[in-house]
Amino acid sequence: MVLLLLIALLILLPAGAVSQELYSYYLLSQELKVLSATKESLPYSEVPRYTRVITREQIDRWGVRNLFELLDRLPEFYYWKSYFGLKAVGALGLRQSYYSEKIQVLVDGLPITDPSNGSSFSVNDIFSLSNVKQVEIIYGPMTSLYGFNASLAVINLITYSPSDRSLNFESSFSTGGDTYTSLFKSFRRGGFRGALSVNYSEERSPHKSYTDVLGVSENYSSLRKSFVFYLKIKHSSGFYLKSYTVDRDENFPLTLTKLVTTGNTYANRRATVNRVGVEKVFGGYKLNLFADYDWFFLERGYNLCPFNHQLCRSLPSLKSEPRAVEKRYVKSPGLGFFVSKDLTRYGEVFFGADYKEADFYKTKLRANFLPSSIDVTNLATVVSYSSMRELPGSEALFSPHFRSTFSPYFQYYLKFEDYSFLLNGRWNRTSDVGNYWSYSASFLKKRANWRFKLNLGRAIRIPSFEEMYLKNNPILMGNPNLRAEKADSIMPSVDYVGETFSFSGMAFVYWFHDFIYKKRVSPVSYIWSNSDSTVRVRGVDLTLKKRFLNSYELTVSGGRVFGVSGLSSCEYFNFPRNKLVSGLSYLGQRISANLSLIAYSRASSEVPGFGRLDFNLLWKFSERQQFSLTVNNLLDKEIYYENGVPGEERTLWLEWRYSY
Repeated sequence: MVLLLLIALLILLPAGAVSQELYSYYLLSQELKVLSATKESLPYSEVPRYTRVITREQIDRWGVRNLFELLDRLPEFYYWKSYFGLKAVGALGLRQSYYSEKIQVLVDGLPITDPSNGSSFSVNDIFSLSNVKQVEIIYGPMTSLYGFNASLAVINLITYSPSDRSLNFESSFSTGGDTYTSLFKSFRRGGFRGALSVNYSEERSPHKSYTDVLGVSENYSSLRKSFVFYLKIKHSSGFYLKSYTVDRDENFPLTLTKLVTTGNTYANRRATVNRVGVEKVFGGYKLNLFADYDWFFLERGYNLCPFNHQLCRSLPSLKSEPRAVEKRYVKSPGLGFFVSKDLTRYGEVFFGADYKEADFYKTKLRANFLPSSIDVTNLATVVSYSSMRELPGSEALFSPHFRSTFSPYFQYYLKFEDYSFLLNGRWNRTSDVGNYWSYSASFLKKRANWRFKLNLGRAIRIPSFEEMYLKNNPILMGNPNLRAEKADSIMPSVDYVGETFSFSGMAFVYWFHDFIYKKRVSPVSYIWSNSDSTVRVRGVDLTLKKRFLNSYELTVSGGRVFGVSGLSSCEYFNFPRNKLVSGLSYLGQRISANLSLIAYSRASSEVPGFGRLDFNLLWKFSERQQFSLTVNNLLDKEIYYENGVPGEERTLWLEWRYSY
């Protein structure tokens, strides 16, 4: 009944006047600019790689607050949660771990990546969209342009600039106890132009019951707090600064052994990513010279056998709960430059080089037991102490390690009236993994309103410190002999962009060589390893949009993974074979509404498929203020991920925004 009422509301809303710019897909494709595909601004219609651009209007219409919610609306991504409750996203048929290490996230072109695990999502597990005006997603092998760990896609979050807004304040809260608050303020002084962006969020949902492997049931709710500070400054001389800082505190409902815990399992993360540089134009050349300094800190608390379990209390050797606190410190300085030259009718050439260091310079471990003494087949062998104490370096989970990377790269872009060609290449020399080439070649052919694209190439992912050097962990061990993972791919696509109708379709085939995965070495233990066989993934994604009656839009998107082959068993392959995303929107001048269906097929034998309805109503009640109401999982469907982790419950969100 609720669903029928919402559909009736959407249909009966008045078909008010909507500007031509709002509903002309063709005009929008001509005006949109894309930075991530080439590091140079290109019209969306001229980008030779398969690309999605999600505008601020689309973000508001969906009512999504963070990057994960946005990716959940796209057919080629799979959004799920680990048993800790950490958000994760898979893409193009591969689920990945919660690190999502094959996707790289940029903020205004600044890479947000922790070198200890190769992940952008371990730096920021939210990526609030409050102060973001556009999201660009470039698909395919992008390591030739952006370096390691951009095998499947690069996502660039373009934030507001002083020319976009002077002030933006947003506050939202939900019935699940989650809150988002953000502030954006731009400034101009002398030759300086800049912007300050601050985001604070707390997440407590879902609140469903969880039963662990020993049969103990508790409320699954965890508490995650995140503070993000981002400052960007430009000067008329060409000088610029970007500083991105994240402070995250998380308390998890489960232990590493997947038991419900009453506490002592947590992670506190600090990260700062900084770039200072200068952009100059001279003699027809564009030069960008920059220096980076990044720093990462992790404090993580473990509780292996909590005393709320009868088994743990009954073990004679456990005089207290076996607990440990690990601390890691990583610093990563670097230098780089790139220069471009427009050769007029011969195209544009682009050359650059990066030098980056990753120094895992200090680790500490405090515990009331010796990790090296644990036998996972017999917990009674755990050596317990009466109090927490600093353990010697031989008992640490990591030893300090250093990695340097030098990578020159080039780009050649040739454009004619009806077609264009883009070629990228990069050579990577690492101090501990070896030397590797990556490349990509893209071709675009335009005919009337049609665009035909072909993208192929090789991407490289080097193993992270965690995958190579983890020790004293009886469940998962590092492998210092890991080789880099190579991913060859072919990605043809086609777009049609008309005034009121658009269509895009993309097919992909990936061949992974030396695929990095967790290899089982006993019934309860694994080691990081390279696959001896080639792993192949193939699939297709389609999206259709139709505007009608001036004020309505119907969207239907579908993704299909035809198969994954090459390994008999791997958790990274637990990816839904089919995904459907559809929506009906009303687009008025002051009021807009959207009803969306997001449906996944079965991901694995223990992860059933589900369909979820979301509703969003946006009211612009003045030139500077707007209010939105969002209901996620409108029908309160049961959603579960692997290990019985509960998914989104029905949640009501209210949001207020003031901007000018």
